[in-house]
This record gives sequence, structure tokens and C-alpha cells, in this order.
Amino acid sequence: MESDCPISLILFVLFIGGNCSIEETAVIKLPCLYGSPQHNLLDNQPLPPNTAWVVLGGGQDRKGENLDFEGITFILKDSPVNLTPFLKWGLEDLKCDITPYFTADTQILWPGVTNTDNVVDSWYIYTVKHNGGKFSAATFLTKLSETPEKKEDDKHHVLATFMLSTRTPRVYARLMDNVLLDCAFTVDHRADVSVSWNYRGRGRQEGKILSYNGATKMLQYNWKGVSMQVEELENGYASLLLRNVALKSEGLFICTVSVASLFAEQQIHLQIKERPNVKLNVDSVVTLKEGDERKFVYDASNYYPLDVNMEWLRELPSTELLPSLLNVIYSSHRKNHNGTYSLSCSFLYKASLQDDGVTFTCRVEHESLKKPIRNSVTLIVLPNDDSPVWMLALVVSLILLLLYCVIKYCTDRNTNKRKPY
Repeated sequence: MESDCPISLILFVLFIGGNCSIEETAVIKLPCLYGSPQHNLLDNQPLPPNTAWVVLGGGQDRKGENLDFEGITFILKDSPVNLTPFLKWGLEDLKCDITPYFTADTQILWPGVTNTDNVVDSWYIYTVKHNGGKFSAATFLTKLSETPEKKEDDKHHVLATFMLSTRTPRVYARLMDNVLLDCAFTVDHRADVSVSWNYRGRGRQEGKILSYNGATKMLQYNWKGVSMQVEELENGYASLLLRNVALKSEGLFICTVSVASLFAEQQIHLQIKERPNVKLNVDSVVTLKEGDERKFVYDASNYYPLDVNMEWLRELPSTELLPSLLNVIYSSHRKNHNGTYSLSCSFLYKASLQDDGVTFTCRVEHESLKKPIRNSVTLIVLPNDDSPVWMLALVVSLILLLLYCVIKYCTDRNTNKRKPY
């Protein structure tokens, strides 16, 4: 089957628009950074990382590939420990690092691996992370023995022996959710593995969640509401299930798996996000008379984390003008019993006829929301018809009073007028 991408472009290919996929038979050349164990003689600081290349896949087809690169090249021998499935996301989104793995001058006995003379420089950790947080994988590489005529200082033939990975480097959850923290491993031979899960929270809060001893087959829990399926370890799964997560569960979870004298870990960050519940103190349509006052209150409750943005907007009907912000009063953040927060945003309005048909919109932005929450109130302002009635009544009263005074005056004058006889 012919690949969509020419073999000459496979990989260091940057996949354009996702049209070019990686086949298992493709030769993959992945650019990395190599962290040297050496230090600067002047300030004893670690030397900056160097450019390195990792070549994997292709089987026998890689013999025809040009493997001359600038920098150190690590050529992976075919192995059951296969990183290729992780590379389907596209190489432009990957970060790759290789560092020596120090064994404290201890020889690591590994089936099928012949120890080299230089024990210190025999093992490496090859770490690949997706910049978008889709996965993180750490793979142990061991240098293969080479005949003197094949030795090259800048090319190392290595074997992938043990890989630990997670597809959930960052997990977002709501309160009371059940959350699965993914942790998977692959070993190139059947082996007893030991597993531990640890927690690191805010400040210096730390603790061991569980530990499993591969030699004794003993599993010990230190936390309640968590579980790991021991029977799944045979299939390479050491994932942790958290039940009914609370705010105290937020933090860094560390999965550590050890085989022989090799220890690998993956860190998974769990973050709680609770979306706000919103409520208006008025209906969607409010009718007022000119001069009336009304307080508009918008409540956002039970959200987490703390940062939230609330604002009231005034939008004119049938206009292309941008909404204007209203001067509002905020309450203080109120902390609820479950650790979430609440906030109120309000303003006092005095009705005016020119605001008839205006829409007041409250908008809430929070990191738990994909888009802001918007609630609108349409305003109907009626003229105050009571004013002319009172004025008319006052005028009529004054006229009647004046008429009464005139009649009384005339009556009194006629009564007091002298008769001519």
C-alpha cells in the first residue's frame, strides 16, 4: 500500500493539516534535545542540551535511509515497547528529551541485554510529551553492544525496554465526579512490577495513596475512595480511580512503576472546575413607570476556582452601537461549605422614558465555561399618567375655592347694606 507521504519526507515531516499519517512501517526521525551529564568547569552548571535524533520504526527498510544528522543519533532496535502509536498526533506538537539514567554504578540485569563496559553511559530515559496535553511517555533505552569497527561516537544503537505513559497528563473534573487517572506500562518481557501512587497538594501537603509490591503481590491503600485493579497489571494498566472527588483531591498525582532497578513516573495534574449557577432577581421583561426605582441583582453561586468576571451591559434596541457597561456594585466573595464561591453584582435603576425598549444584559465569564453565560432583561417604561390628574384636581379645587369666596363676599355685602328707609 502506498503512503500518502513520500518516504523521503517521513519524518522529520511536519504533518500538514493532518493529511499525512504515520504508518507502522515508516521510518520516523524525531528531533530531540539531549541533556548531557557533564557540567561547565567554570561555574559547575549543567551544560545546555544538545540537538539529538531518535530513529524508530521501519524495520529492515531503515537500511536505505540516510541516518547522518547533526547531533547525537539514537537508533532504536525493533522491540515490543513501541512508541509509534503515540506519534499519530503529529510531530510538530511533540517535545522530546533524552537524558542519561544514572544507576549509581549498579549493573542492571535485564533479559536479552548484554551489559556494556561503560555502565554509567548504558541507560537513557527518552521522554516524549504532547504540547496539547494528550499524552506523556517515558521510555528506558539501553545501549546495545557493538563491535569495535561499527562504533561511532555520534550514533548509538539502543533497545527500548520499559515504557510508562499516561493519556491524561491534565484532568479536569467537577465535584463528586468519578475520575480515572490513566497510567500504563509496557515491558519487553514478563516481569513483576511494583506500583505506587502519591499525592502532592498545595503547599507542603503530600501523601502516599497506595503501594503495590510486585514480589509479594500485596496491595496497601492509604486513601479511602480510591481503587486500582490489580488484575489489570498483567495487561500493563496501573490506572487509579478516584470516586466522588472533592476540592481536597485537587493537586498532582504521581504514578511510579518500577521494574528491576528501573523507576519511571508520570505526573497527572487534577484540577477541579465547577461552573457557576446564575439567577436574576427579576423576570425577563420588566415594566416600570417613569420615575420608579428598581434594583437589579445577578447572583453567581457554587463556582470554582475563585476568579470570575461579572458585568452588566446596556444595549439599545435596533442599533449597531456596542453595549455600554453599567456602574455596578459587587458583593464580597462568599465561600460556601463545600469550598466553592458565590458573588452578586447589582445596580439601582431609576426609570426614564428614553430607556423604553432598552435591554440590560448580565454576562458571567469563568474558566469552567466554554463561553460566557448571558441573561437579558427587556425594559418597558410607561409615562406617569397620575401627574395630569393631580394637576387638574388642584386647579379645579382652587377655582371652586375662589368661587366660594366671591359668593360669600357678595352675600355678606348685600346683607350689611343699609336700607333707604
